[in-house]
Amino acid sequence: MSSIVDEKGRIVIPKHLAEEIGLTKGDKVVFDKKDKQFLIIKKAKAPEKRLDEIMSWNPKRMGKPEPVSPREMKEVWKV
Repeated sequence: MSSIVDEKGRIVIPKHLAEEIGLTKGDKVVFDKKDKQFLIIKKAKAPEKRLDEIMSWNPKRMGKPEPVSPREMKEVWKV
């Protein structure tokens, strides 16, 4: 399958692929360059969901929070 780059550098993700990874209108995507020929496109997670995943948030949890490295915190808010 293929797509054509338009004059503004945009491409269209084929509908069946967008549906497969759960992309809907307004979603953010993350581009990751593997090497000179490969580009990886992923659906970006909402920062709040990433923070919940990292912190294993539980409203009834008591005690000290688990330590989170500065690098992990930067990844939470990186989009």
